[in-house]
Amino acid sequence: MKKKKKQLLFIFLISFSLLGQSQEIEKKNAFAISIGSPGLGLEYARKVSPKLNAKVVWQTFKLEDFEKEDLEIKDDVVDLLATIESSIIDLGIEYLPFKNSSFKLTTGLGLLSKVNANALITYTEDVKYGDITITKENIGEINADVTWSGVAPYLGVGFGRPVPKKRFGFGVEFGTYFTSSPDVELTATNLLSPTSNQKENLKEALDTFKFIPRIQIRLAYKF
Repeated sequence: MKKKKKQLLFIFLISFSLLGQSQEIEKKNAFAISIGSPGLGLEYARKVSPKLNAKVVWQTFKLEDFEKEDLEIKDDVVDLLATIESSIIDLGIEYLPFKNSSFKLTTGLGLLSKVNANALITYTEDVKYGDITITKENIGEINADVTWSGVAPYLGVGFGRPVPKKRFGFGVEFGTYFTSSPDVELTATNLLSPTSNQKENLKEALDTFKFIPRIQIRLAYKF
């Protein structure tokens, strides 16, 4: 009887040990939601090594029909109607250089499927030149459309492990996309029609806008 008890105890201890080992298997995946300058994001991350993680992020944002009235441009007062939207897919790698710190360096490629800004400018009121009055309808309107597209590398720094140590983890990241010059479309109507000839000047002015900020706050769930 004692021998059987010892056997049962041995089997129990072996089973408990194996169960403990199975529970200690490291979870290397995480799902996260984020919000920031690229918009609302959904993320999947995979731990490759103790210091290296890979991730895929889809981010989207849309601000439609944003109105700004009585905007002063030089000596003119105009109304602005703007729409901004973006859709970006990130393929990235995050490196944690310090063992006991969540500080990280991030790099990767952003697939800019659609990053667009559209602005419609109209005069707020009629314009007078001496005794002559030109109605705002006859003055016309200006429509500017700016689009970034293609593949944009990005770099950044932040805090927060892509795959957190505990079940949930919080993180923040600061960086930028490095883009090419945007495509520009400029149209104008009525008396403002000659303004459309300034398309190249506007494009040259936007050549400096080759950096799109990438600021994110994220909440991750490990599984």
